[in-house]
Amino acid sequence: MSGALQLIGVKCRCKVGVPKEERAKRQKILLDLTVSVDLQKAALSDDIADSPDYDRLEQAVRAAVESKEFRLLERLADAALDAALAFDPRIHGAAIAARKFPAAMPGTKEVVVRLSKSQTT
Repeated sequence: MSGALQLIGVKCRCKVGVPKEERAKRQKILLDLTVSVDLQKAALSDDIADSPDYDRLEQAVRAAVESKEFRLLERLADAALDAALAFDPRIHGAAIAARKFPAAMPGTKEVVVRLSKSQTT
């Protein structure tokens, strides 16, 4: 049984932006993460050991994006995907929407970058 786990609205405080001044202060970034994983065993067992731990996955992704500085939201999103794919070998693919609320663009409510990746074999 293939399936997906989604973490919607993961709140992060990141240093991201092309101008150095924009990266000087942490900004609110929201991540919507979907990981592809076989959920059959977990669905039958009702045991957390049979599924990636949602809380630890969230912590790993947040740590990956909050611990570095990024010029582009695209690179930040890619780092989040790498962290998700490395988190648990049962995760075979991941997709993300990274949302930024740019002070440098007052006429724009938010900028969204969507990326997806699969495990390399």
